[in-house]
Amino acid sequence: MCGIFCFISKTDFTGAQEEILSHCQCHLQNRGPDETSRLEFDSRVLLLGTVLWQQGATPCRQPVEDDRFALLFNGDLFMDRDGPPEDSDTRWLFRQIVATRGEAEELRELFGVLKGPFSLVLLDKVRRRVYFGRDCFGRNSLLLASSDDGIVVSSVLGNKVQQKTVELPPNGIYYVDLTEDNLDLHIFPWNTKKEESESALNVTFEDPIELPWLHSVNSEISFNYHDLLKGSNVDSDQVFNLLLNNTAVSNICNDLIRLLEQSVRERIVNTPAFCRKCLPARDPCPHPRLGILFSGGIDCTIIALLADRFVPEATPIDLLNVAFEKIIRPNGKKQPTAPPPIDWNVPDRMTGRSTLQELQRLRPNRRWNFVEINVTRQELNDHKRRISDLVYPLKSVLDESIGAALWFASRGYGTTDGYRCEARVLLLGSGADELFGGYSRHRVAFYRDVRSKDGPSDAEVEQGFRSLAAELELDWNRLPSRNLARDDRVIGDHGITPRTPYLQEDFVALVHGLDASQRCYYPLGAGIGDKLTLRLCGYRLGLRESTCLRKRALQFGSRIADRKQNAADESTFLAEG
Repeated sequence: MCGIFCFISKTDFTGAQEEILSHCQCHLQNRGPDETSRLEFDSRVLLLGTVLWQQGATPCRQPVEDDRFALLFNGDLFMDRDGPPEDSDTRWLFRQIVATRGEAEELRELFGVLKGPFSLVLLDKVRRRVYFGRDCFGRNSLLLASSDDGIVVSSVLGNKVQQKTVELPPNGIYYVDLTEDNLDLHIFPWNTKKEESESALNVTFEDPIELPWLHSVNSEISFNYHDLLKGSNVDSDQVFNLLLNNTAVSNICNDLIRLLEQSVRERIVNTPAFCRKCLPARDPCPHPRLGILFSGGIDCTIIALLADRFVPEATPIDLLNVAFEKIIRPNGKKQPTAPPPIDWNVPDRMTGRSTLQELQRLRPNRRWNFVEINVTRQELNDHKRRISDLVYPLKSVLDESIGAALWFASRGYGTTDGYRCEARVLLLGSGADELFGGYSRHRVAFYRDVRSKDGPSDAEVEQGFRSLAAELELDWNRLPSRNLARDDRVIGDHGITPRTPYLQEDFVALVHGLDASQRCYYPLGAGIGDKLTLRLCGYRLGLRESTCLRKRALQFGSRIADRKQNAADESTFLAEG
């Protein structure tokens, strides 16, 4: 995790760049506490990079520069690459960029083969261009602000900047030409994106960037849950066994587990073997170096089981479970002199404890630290200014709830003996609901045209899956704008790298090759039919109780959300900052 800041001035510097930087530099330093450096070019471009050391034998100061190029890179490249293994991704990528000599076609080809979460800024001093963008899933934050003075591109800005700010749409690699008077935006779009999705920005489209991994999966997979289960009347265990006895279902589950295992491995093994406490002295570190955001649901539990395979047995793993004090409204009745004790047994706390027992049964040699993080309303209020700076430019009630929940969870202050999670990597289950049909709106889409009282007919099921497929595609396309960049800003504020195993390119390509009828089957009921394929993967891995837990959104499971508020409304909490 690193912090990126770039100011591109329309004319020679006027001082605006320093004022804007002053508003966000503390947040950038939090993201990258290990190294900081800056570079100015031609009194028109200011680059500043802060580095959180997660790769290579030593930290790589940024921007990386030679006579022609300067690069700011925030990300992880999970792909086969040449060069010495002790090289950081930044150094490797910079060498590849130098080899392109700035030729547009070669740059497009290079950007197209990158796999993993990233955001970057690249200055070409000869062509006088500044390129910037983030991966096609939008996993890492990059904000864009513009004014009469110029353009700002930054990982985080805070809500004190006067410039109009948006999350940069992850639709390709953008560039501005310093020889153009107005600094117009150009884009080499990812070949997955459509021009109409760019309506938020006025850009000139150029040749697309091909993504080879997108076409690497054979989608000729022949099964349909409705046909396999038609006429059956079995309980959950029997459903899982019945389906896993089908060769096509069994094979797809094996392939998904294999790719997800690879994704989890990539996100664990190459990180320096130090927690935050031991990093400065490089002392041998016996402490947990990996945290998992843990509600006890199927998404995070599968990740925990797979992570166990790649963390040394003697090293604990922290399972971070957050709970908030319940909102209590005055009801006109006389209040007791002493307030009642706070009940921290929120839904996610209960399921988390239950699933912890299942993990302990399956992996008895692992020490699982179940970190109970309790947040009072007063503490939430004390930190709202900082959280609003990080969530900005988003302002909805939903952003408030999830942003705050993730900020406190990743801070890692537990309730037992002052324990604090010092892990530098946090695994999240982001993307699983969008990929496998885990939201209630997916169920609503499926049943929209069902009229039969005795269950959907074959024709209604077919129509239901068509409606579901459209909803899944819509949800997937808006995933980057809904949460990934926000989560990156909030978690990165603690000097922690969030990593999302479900959003690995090959895994996503395989799931996208499945029809909606091969991902879920809602007639089985909530807790089984939603995310059915993922639940089957969990069952194959040995999970039982957690395979049947119903989906519960973080904001409700942790009890931070107020159910009387509309999630889409503007948050007064964030607006007041």
